Amino acid sequence: MAALGASACMPVRSVTLPTNLPNRGARQPQLIVEEVGDFQCPFCAEVQPAVKALLASHGDRIALVWRNYPLRRHEFAAAAAEAALEVRAQRGDEAFWLYHDVLFQNQFALDLPDLERYAKTIGADPGRLREALKIGVHRSAVEDDLRYVNSLKLPGFGTPAFLIGEDAFIGSYSHRELAEIVEDKI
Repeated sequence: MAALGASACMPVRSVTLPTNLPNRGARQPQLIVEEVGDFQCPFCAEVQPAVKALLASHGDRIALVWRNYPLRRHEFAAAAAEAALEVRAQRGDEAFWLYHDVLFQNQFALDLPDLERYAKTIGADPGRLREALKIGVHRSAVEDDLRYVNSLKLPGFGTPAFLIGEDAFIGSYSHRELAEIVEDKI
């Protein structure tokens, strides 16, 4: 029996895209890349160009999923995470990713008036966002992400981190490094 050529891409196992988490990329991915981040983490902001380049180069075969992991030392990270999920609830995944990018571009201005202003610029209702934050509509979803990541008991865990296949990669990675990991997993 002849071996499959290097250009033949066949998923080895079924990959189910979680619809409860913000995602983008392939709708029927061969691989899911989960990015674990904190909107106030400077290292998470620094890795965003590499993540965008990975989506540009592999977005037809992978799906990128976002998991919130607001660090306690970051005063506005939890509210920013909840605000991003409210934007997703109002306007969908595309708006979430726009908001995600705005939050990373404005890491030093993430108090409530800022979060509301950013939401308004992408067409979300700032009043609904304020109310959602006040009553904690998305707090349990953020806590679920925290519990999930903590349950993995990753040594030396910090943000950013990437869960790719069955492996965790903690720290900042270049596009080349992420692409090599993905190619190895597909």
